[in-house]
Amino acid sequence: MMNNNNSRELYNRDFIFESDDFDKMCKFIIRDNSIKKHFFVWHIGRIVDWKYNLVNMKKYFPKNFSDNCHLWFNQQNEITGFILSEYFDNSFFAFVKDSWENLYAEIIDWYKIRWQNHYNTLVTQAVENQDYYISILEEKGFKRTKQMEITRVFDTALFKDYVIPDKSVSFQSMAENKNYSEQANLRLNAWPRNHGKELDQMIREYCRKSSLYDAKYDFVLVNDKRIHISGCEVFIDQDNNTGEIERVCTHSDYYNKGYAQMILKACMNRLYNDSIQTAYITGGNEKTIHLYGKLGHTNEVKRYNYELHY
Repeated sequence: MMNNNNSRELYNRDFIFESDDFDKMCKFIIRDNSIKKHFFVWHIGRIVDWKYNLVNMKKYFPKNFSDNCHLWFNQQNEITGFILSEYFDNSFFAFVKDSWENLYAEIIDWYKIRWQNHYNTLVTQAVENQDYYISILEEKGFKRTKQMEITRVFDTALFKDYVIPDKSVSFQSMAENKNYSEQANLRLNAWPRNHGKELDQMIREYCRKSSLYDAKYDFVLVNDKRIHISGCEVFIDQDNNTGEIERVCTHSDYYNKGYAQMILKACMNRLYNDSIQTAYITGGNEKTIHLYGKLGHTNEVKRYNYELHY
């Protein structure tokens, strides 16, 4: 339902790192997802990663968070909308409270004015059923590109009887495995970094300090040599009884043996046993879209990229 409240009833400002802004944003996401269901903009895990995943060196400086996130509040100091850049670059995501859709156009205009002198192109996304938001983007000059993400929706009950067919590997959580050094080797193989091993260890330790990290939902496949050959991690939204599966990777020495499918199916089996009914996995390239499409999803949601060129 559209809300005709005048946006002048709102006030807006930059994100304040040393405040409760982040907690309010997380609560906003959880509440928004309870309404949008499978058509959410972000799951709670992604916004937690926005603050805690310091692989992007720009996140070492709190001012960059303020420069790349802006919030709108009502007179009760509740968030009605916000916009942020995930990687502090020319891409952005806008979030608007369900009863304040008319604020979306103002947020887009604000962002264009703020960044049009810094970038030749602005990039954002829209979920496939967001007809109103898509119409605003097109009105503002954004055009859909060929790039998109697909989020697959999984009923974990479909995996209640899954057993890993390869007896040479075991499925473990990091709560029981505890070998974070070996896990780092796996993830560095999947996503090589330029910084040294000591700094990488510090970054990963900081990521685990987030309130959403839970070692019992941080999974690895371990072979008989105790090598981590595949992994994934789940961010749980307890309020909505959902989990988003992230950080899916397999060591290059073990490609094309089906291990990624094994760990994902075992992961969803564990979620089912823990009464988490719905799992989401998002793919943004041909390889991941193909992989996640073979697991047995019950629904899928497309997120289209839109670009504005100056």
